[in-house]
Amino acid sequence: MSEDIVFVCTADDCDAGPWEGSHDAMAHCAEHSDHGYTGHPRSEVTDVIPATVTRKRDNRNLQHKGHPRGALAQDD
Repeated sequence: MSEDIVFVCTADDCDAGPWEGSHDAMAHCAEHSDHGYTGHPRSEVTDVIPATVTRKRDNRNLQHKGHPRGALAQDD
């Protein structure tokens, strides 16, 4: 993600944002069925909301080879 892009809500009459992180824009728009978001150059907006911290997720398939521990299994 580029440092030069911020995310804004595209719904009419919505003044939420702009957000530094797309996950913050996604969270806002998920709460409202008619909202969406898009990226804009940072130079076009003011007062950007800093991105919230996200946790790294383990996206490995936990049912790998049918083992209950999946990719974490040591003896498959």
